[in-house]
Amino acid sequence: MREVGILEAKTGLSGLVAEVERTGEGIVLTRHGRAAAKIVPISQIPQRDPQTWRQVVEGILARRDAQPVVAGFDDLSWDELKRIARGDDRYD
Repeated sequence: MREVGILEAKTGLSGLVAEVERTGEGIVLTRHGRAAAKIVPISQIPQRDPQTWRQVVEGILARRDAQPVVAGFDDLSWDELKRIARGDDRYD
């Protein structure tokens, strides 16, 4: 399997995708010489049936809903939440 650096992949993505389609072989994308991602033909991705996807989504939603709700934050605006997260008022 051929390896391509991220910068080269960024500048020539459409060519890499065309190569993968033509050859049917994946390409490994590297960052600092280490494998980071892979471009593979869609035919190599295992297909799941709709019931399996439903179970995956239901599991994600169940974990989300199981998270505790922190009182006092639900009425804050997005800008107020960002200010608190950044600690902008810590020097007041």
